[in-house]
Amino acid sequence: MVLIVVIVTFLACWGLSRRWSISDSWTALADRYVVTIALPAVIIAKVSQVELSRDSAVPLVAAWASMALCAAGVLVMGRIRSWSRPVIGALMMVAVLGNTSFLGIGVVRSLLGEDHVASAITYDQLGTFLALATYGSWIAGTFGTAERGWRPALRRLFRFAPFLALLLSIALRSVDIPQWLLSVLNGVGLTVAPVAMGVLGTRFRLRVARHVMEPAVSGLVIKMAVVPAGLLLVGLSRGQLGDLEWSTAVLQSGAPPMVTAGVVAVTAGLDEDLVSFMVGIGTLVSFLSLPLLSLAL
Repeated sequence: MVLIVVIVTFLACWGLSRRWSISDSWTALADRYVVTIALPAVIIAKVSQVELSRDSAVPLVAAWASMALCAAGVLVMGRIRSWSRPVIGALMMVAVLGNTSFLGIGVVRSLLGEDHVASAITYDQLGTFLALATYGSWIAGTFGTAERGWRPALRRLFRFAPFLALLLSIALRSVDIPQWLLSVLNGVGLTVAPVAMGVLGTRFRLRVARHVMEPAVSGLVIKMAVVPAGLLLVGLSRGQLGDLEWSTAVLQSGAPPMVTAGVVAVTAGLDEDLVSFMVGIGTLVSFLSLPLLSLAL
């Protein structure tokens, strides 16, 4: 249901932006809401409650390995093609961090079955979601438009609301958080996907410049084809592809770019056209690519 709401929101906001001019102040306000309120709320609600077990190892390692491969691929392509810093920074966010939460978990449930959901949640919360708060904070501070250098980047990191929320959620793991408070935080967190997708819908354009198209296609191919194929081959070589945890990890690795990572990238001053195009096209393509990938599992 959440997935349907998000897609409808994206298409509706895209359609509205083609008919009427939407003020930049409104989109900026929505960006700030996602990054400073809604995203920190869901980080605290999720990370403070996540449980570790022996079954967490495969999706956890697969998540971070796939992100590392995506980042390496982007850096190599960026150097070969001499892409600009804002372009590389944008790709380091949206070609690395996948939509493994509201989209990925729903797809895993529908294509692989309910018994795969726990592994899908582990992949998301201990992998992609944790990376958004840590790795994503660092990318935003390092590749953004602000002052260069490790000291300014470190200062921005400790002023970045999602990272502060991560630190707080770790501290709260030893505290029994009232259920009513978790409900409130989760309720606020539910607004992340539709608001973020709506904002990106207003920025989305099917026709983009050539300097956007090349890195966008390269990033999507790396994220949604090359890395899942690599994990698939590793699983086949080890004879583990039929394992519940491994098949879940492969499908999650093929998830399209994360919507929230796109909003964080835009607020950091990275390439807005590239981010919006990749998130929009990647999400639409995933409705075909993920079912095809599931046939190999």
